[in-house]
Amino acid sequence: MRDIALAFLAIALIGVSCSPAPEPPPQFGWQAIEARGSIRLARQQWAGFDTLPRQGLRPEHYERIAEQFAEQHGLSAEWVVVPGFEDLLASVGNGLADVVVAPVTITEARTSRLLFTAPLTHSREWVIGTATDGPFGIPKGRAFAESLARHYPDAEVTLLPDSADPLDVLNRIEQGEITASIMDEAAARRAVHSSDAVKLLRALPETRHLAWALHPDAATLKERLDAFLAERHAIDTAHEVRDWDAIKATGYLRMVTVTGPTTYYLWRGERLGFEQELVEFFAKAHGLELEVVVAPSSSHLAEWLLEGRGDLISASWFATPDRVDRGLAFSEPYLEVKQTFVTARSPMDSLEQLAGREVVVSEAASQAHTLAEMATSTGLEPRLVDRLTTAILGDVAAGTYDATLADSHQAELAAQFDERLRLGLQLEPPEGLRWAVLSQHTELRQELDTFLAGERRGYDFNVLYRKYFQNERRMQRQHEDRVTGDDLSPYDEVVQSEVREVADGAFDWRLVVAQMYQESGFDPESSSYAGAQGLLQVLPRTAREVGADPSRLHEPRSNIRAGVRYLEWTWNRFPDLAPGPRLWFALAAYNAGAGHVREARRVARQQDLDPNAWFDNVESAMLLLAEEPWASQSMHGYVRAAEPVRYVRQIRDRYRAYLDHYRVLNEDRLASETQPQGAQPE
Repeated sequence: MRDIALAFLAIALIGVSCSPAPEPPPQFGWQAIEARGSIRLARQQWAGFDTLPRQGLRPEHYERIAEQFAEQHGLSAEWVVVPGFEDLLASVGNGLADVVVAPVTITEARTSRLLFTAPLTHSREWVIGTATDGPFGIPKGRAFAESLARHYPDAEVTLLPDSADPLDVLNRIEQGEITASIMDEAAARRAVHSSDAVKLLRALPETRHLAWALHPDAATLKERLDAFLAERHAIDTAHEVRDWDAIKATGYLRMVTVTGPTTYYLWRGERLGFEQELVEFFAKAHGLELEVVVAPSSSHLAEWLLEGRGDLISASWFATPDRVDRGLAFSEPYLEVKQTFVTARSPMDSLEQLAGREVVVSEAASQAHTLAEMATSTGLEPRLVDRLTTAILGDVAAGTYDATLADSHQAELAAQFDERLRLGLQLEPPEGLRWAVLSQHTELRQELDTFLAGERRGYDFNVLYRKYFQNERRMQRQHEDRVTGDDLSPYDEVVQSEVREVADGAFDWRLVVAQMYQESGFDPESSSYAGAQGLLQVLPRTAREVGADPSRLHEPRSNIRAGVRYLEWTWNRFPDLAPGPRLWFALAAYNAGAGHVREARRVARQQDLDPNAWFDNVESAMLLLAEEPWASQSMHGYVRAAEPVRYVRQIRDRYRAYLDHYRVLNEDRLASETQPQGAQPE
């Protein structure tokens, strides 16, 4: 009986071992997403952070759309953040993420291993460089390699890091490392415009479509995403002239502008500008997303609007007869400005004070005509120069020029950032800045006028105006914090621990304290006009990129950790530099953005300055970015060029003062310890 029982047991065990194991639940596809209750969304860390988008929705807009998709389906959004573009595609290929939330070019090779949503946008590709018979530089993992193989099958290929952006490629062409490359048309246009050496060699005929990428077995997810994206109107159409009904149907409004201090610019990864934010108010009031289309110069604005590249122009324009003759119509004024005299000493408050004063203006500005009319009656001495108004204002502050005449909103904005400027006499009557649309788009113009009638004197408009033109955040401090002992600030211990832990001691903690004073005056509740918060003035978007909680930026430790992480990131953007100068480049990038600093290095090479030295070299090139022709050729748009120069120098001076303080303190202590004691009483 025992043998029979063992036999039955053996048969039972064989049956168990031979039964097929239950299949593990899938890691991708709609079934897996529903089972988890979350959708894993992949994005590239720092994507677009120091690059000004020239067309298309911003990365954060796509991310918001993805989160709304999750919310609509009762899912939580789980972000998978990867360092490089190749990692981005690999994340969905290997099942670590469900969706790549970024426009990815659809290619034959990629469609063999990935699914794509319906196209979100499209682009053509340009071949740029000096010649096509030398090495082509192509970033690793990019779709440009497929285009190169199709059109130049025998070309020599130099693979660049997948992190190489258009400015990196442009630098390599100018320095002779490569002779050509392939870029999306928008980036290529800017590169060609920015360089005398780099030319358009060929416009490739194909139109490339870009979409979000999915795992190849995620067909149901693709269906749901396509339906949602179509509903949200995220899917792009070709350039076309659109009336108000067409704009509402697509769900987004296209604003054509140029980069500048009042229009649209990049600051620490945030896209700012009075013009951009005001148009965004209008767009949001109608449930629209705003797409900013940046033209290379003001001379292109009307042409681009007529070609259907945008729906309206917002670029501090006056209504002029020649613009009306070209087929444009104008809204009611959104801002009235007065021509204002600006000096660096006591303001000129009356016409009598103009006599004998040299007033410098741009020869292309309307102020040139104004001064010519006033010269005889007032005795002022006009001087016309081929420079931008922002650069002239900087030289007035420095004392190079006696005075200038500028539109009041530009003058007020410049004075906000430079306490040396004094605003004086304002001329009458005021002139109105207006939005421009095509003359046949009467309904769009009426909607703009209705919006302005209701909002121009309203609360939101006034808050926005004060944010850019009347904010009291100045560089001036009421008094300097006096350092008398071991403590430089109330936060020394926190800074020391965060520098050790986060940056592995890459830079001196006392430098971070000097930077902290520059940023906030050691005030943890400090907030800037642009939304930067806390001791190291960290923006919420920056906090998110470095893994910090944006809601805790007014907490000293959280803010310091986020700021040190960001400083470490800017430090890592210049791996070719020695530690000493690298410090100053990192600080400049913290203030102005790494893209602008890299561009200043490129200008330094062109000017025979040392691109590896900040002081008296790259800082001088940085100042040129506010001048023509460099300002209009910039790959990264407008920059307040004087601000990072002052920023780095003032932090350096304070840092040196801290070092001197500690040196003297230690010398005093040493002297005290070695001082001979007086005779003891007997």
